[in-house]
Amino acid sequence: MSFKKILCPIDFSEYSYQALEYAKNIAKTYNAKLYILHIIYEPADFTGFYVPHISFDKIRTEIETGAKKIMNEVKETKISDLPNAETMIVFGIPADEIVRFAKDKEIDLIIIGSQAKKGIEKMVFGSTAEKVVKKANCPVLVIKPKVE
Repeated sequence: MSFKKILCPIDFSEYSYQALEYAKNIAKTYNAKLYILHIIYEPADFTGFYVPHISFDKIRTEIETGAKKIMNEVKETKISDLPNAETMIVFGIPADEIVRFAKDKEIDLIIIGSQAKKGIEKMVFGSTAEKVVKKANCPVLVIKPKVE
């Protein structure tokens, strides 16, 4: 088995950075291309809505600008030693975008962090990692939080 294309979605949490470390090591081992994807959660299209004093386009642009800044920090501090890495930011529902990206790019392996949600929190919000495992067309490695 060989991995040529690896996807590691990150949400800028410590959990996702732990997954990124695994992804880096596996990408180096297999000399694979590593895609690092951040999804800005966008549950609905607000185009055309009017809310006084709020511009959804402006809010969206500010969120994207902030995400780009953090992603640049990730490039400089976490993957600078990995020349075969590419970062992207997209809008949408995280699990759907991860699965879509993996299919479009013919990803061989997804490495994703899990926050290990439990109880009501999991029931209400669900688990992105769990949804990706169920929907992805390729293997998914879920990295659970380190217990200290």
